[in-house]
Amino acid sequence: MPKSTLAPGLAPSPTELMRSHGAANTTVLDRAWRQGDLVRVVPGVYAPTGGWEAMAPWDRYLARVHAVSLANPGFVFCGATAAALRGVFLGRQHDPVLILDPDRTSRVSGVVRVLTSADRRAIDEIDGIRLTSAADTAVDVARASSPGTGLAYVDALMRRTPRLSAAQLRAINESRLSSRNRRRARWALDRATGVPESVLESLSLAAMEFAGFELPETQVTFLIDGAEDRVDFFWRSRDLIGEADGTVKYTGELGDPTKAIVKEKRREARLLRRASRRIRWGWPELREVDPLIDILRTARVPRPLPADPFLLASLRDALH
Repeated sequence: MPKSTLAPGLAPSPTELMRSHGAANTTVLDRAWRQGDLVRVVPGVYAPTGGWEAMAPWDRYLARVHAVSLANPGFVFCGATAAALRGVFLGRQHDPVLILDPDRTSRVSGVVRVLTSADRRAIDEIDGIRLTSAADTAVDVARASSPGTGLAYVDALMRRTPRLSAAQLRAINESRLSSRNRRRARWALDRATGVPESVLESLSLAAMEFAGFELPETQVTFLIDGAEDRVDFFWRSRDLIGEADGTVKYTGELGDPTKAIVKEKRREARLLRRASRRIRWGWPELREVDPLIDILRTARVPRPLPADPFLLASLRDALH
């Protein structure tokens, strides 16, 4: 049962993948699939049922991308699919796997959508997997995504590829022959820095701007009692710290959760000696948007501009 190979530098398949290879092998895999021991990810490629059912939706998408690569080694992945291989995916598990083929007509076949373009992309090949370059991928997703999602994608790709610059990405966007969604991409490309350390932070910045709030400084470091404490956001005008937190530090994935909580409390005590207030939010508040707006409003974050209902609605749609 040939297994997938994991490409260094790319996000590996979250589960073991097995490909049909020869009549005997195909018979064994097909029998296991009919018995419920395997799931068919794409025709000819299977995964263990238990592992598949335990995966998060975004991991299932990445596994499907690797399955398509196993079944079709010559494909060139692009757009959100290339971004997923580079470690960031903000779509849904049933989104199509995007393939670039400039010489064919755009079409959908099973889980695969073939895209064509008059603009040539630079192609990277990493351990046999071919995909559009990080720069072309960033521009593609900025053009294809809503503004807030585009910012999160571009920030993440810049963070993972330090050689990328916002100026380079803007130049690619403006130089393409196709003007389709060029203006849409400009919003994200004009704001992307690669500084936010998570998708949650990038989307939070988008939500703040859409709602009309003053934007904070990002990733600010304070030196207190010899310890360096970096915070996600800092509104200097209000002496206010903001942090967009996931739950990983308390789940045990980074060590003993009790020790993590104690460490965080000590950090918080140090920070409150430097700033007068601290606010926090996570995915639940961002996903609904209004709870995050309430947190910012209650903390008296300046709001010099009116909210943009259209952009706020686009963010809500993207997060559901």
